[in-house]
Amino acid sequence: MKKIIPNFLLVIFAALVFTACSNDVPERAEDINKQTILVFMPWSGSASNTGLYNIFLQNLDSIESAIKKDKGLKGRVMVLISKSTSVSDLYEIKYANGVITHVPVKSYSGNSYTTAAGITEIINDVKTNAYALNYAMMVGCHGSGWTYKEDWVNYPINAKRHSSVYDMSQAKASPYSNQSSTAYPMTRFFGSVDDMSYATNVTTFAEGIQNSGLKMQFIQFDDCYMANIETAYELRNATNFLIASTSEVMDLGVPYHTIWKSLATAIPSYDGAVKAFDTFYRAYKYPYGALSAIDCRKVEALAATMKQINTHYTLPDSLVDSVQVLDGFNPAIFYDMGNYVDHQCKNANLLDEFHSRLDAVVPNKSTTDQLYSYLYWNPIIFDVKHYSGITISDPSRNSVAIKGRQKTGWWQATH
Repeated sequence: MKKIIPNFLLVIFAALVFTACSNDVPERAEDINKQTILVFMPWSGSASNTGLYNIFLQNLDSIESAIKKDKGLKGRVMVLISKSTSVSDLYEIKYANGVITHVPVKSYSGNSYTTAAGITEIINDVKTNAYALNYAMMVGCHGSGWTYKEDWVNYPINAKRHSSVYDMSQAKASPYSNQSSTAYPMTRFFGSVDDMSYATNVTTFAEGIQNSGLKMQFIQFDDCYMANIETAYELRNATNFLIASTSEVMDLGVPYHTIWKSLATAIPSYDGAVKAFDTFYRAYKYPYGALSAIDCRKVEALAATMKQINTHYTLPDSLVDSVQVLDGFNPAIFYDMGNYVDHQCKNANLLDEFHSRLDAVVPNKSTTDQLYSYLYWNPIIFDVKHYSGITISDPSRNSVAIKGRQKTGWWQATH
C-alpha cells in the first residue's frame, strides 16, 4: 500500500501539470467558448449557373455588419461556402479593432457536402478548430421541406431559373404586372434546384449531424418551406430548436443584421429573432414573410397525441380545400397543421390536448397578413387566415407528398 499511494499521487500530479500546460484547455471556466455558429452555404446552383451564391455573399455582409455593430463576437463563427460546384471553403470570421478578417481553415473538393459523411466531416472540422459548449447552424440554400429529392419529377418552372428576369410575354396577369421593372420579386425557390447532384434530403442532413456526436443548439434554415412537422420530427435528435419558415422566403432571406444579436449568444432569444424578422418584413417593400421557432424536443409528445387523433378521425376529402394552405404548389403540399387538425378531430378533449402540445412545439411564431409564392409563371399572393407556425402534408394530394410522406419518421410515428 505504501508503494501504491506515492505512485498514484505521482500520476495525478503529472496529469495536472500536463493539463495546466496544454494550450487547448482554458485555465478559467469563463474563458471557454460558449457558442460556435456554423454558417452553412452549400452550392445552390448547377454546373451552368450560380444559384443563390451572390445572395449568400450579401447575407454574409449582413452578418458581418451585425458583428461590427455589436463591436465584436460573443462566440465564434465558422463559414462553409461553396464557391463552385466542386470547391467549398471553410473559414472563421474574426473581429478586432473594428476590422473583420477571414481566417482560412480548410478547402473541400467535390460535392460531399450533400452526403452524411461529408456533413459529418465539416462539423468535425468545426469542432476541431472552434471548440464550444454549444454549437448551432445557419443554413442558406433552397428548401423543399421534408420532400425527398428522388420523388420529384417535374420541379416548378422557377426552380429551374437562375435569373430574376424572364420573358414577360410568357406570363399572365400578376400582382406585379404594373411594375416598371421587367422582373417579379423572386423568392429563394429560384435557381437550378432541378440538378439533384447538389440536393440533400433532410434525413441525410440529420444523419450527418448526428454522426458528428453533436446536437445543435438550434438550426436556422434560410430556405423555403422548412417549418414543417415532418422536418422537425426528423431533426429531433440533431437539434433542440428549428428556426424556419412555413412558406417561401423572399430572395433577400433572413435579415441577419436585425436578428443576429438574438441568436449569436450563449442563450439565444428565439422570441427576439422571430419578432425582429416580423418587424423587418412588415416594413419591407415586399411585405411577405413567416418565421417560427420550433422546439424539436417536444415533437414526440405531439406525435403521441396525433396518433390518437389519426386512429379515430380522418379528414373527409370534401374538407381538404377548407384547410389553410401555406404554399404555392399545385396541388398544395404544405397545410397549416393547427387548422388541419381543427377540421379533422371531433373530440374536444383530444383537440385541447393537441393544441396544448402544439403550442409547446411552436412557442414563437409570426407571419405577415399575406404570403407570396413564385413557383410557376405567375407569382401569387394569398391571405393567411389561420397560422400555427408549422405545416403538415398529411392532407396533400400532390404526387410528391403521396410518394414520400409514408417514408417519413413522422408518418410512421403517427399512423
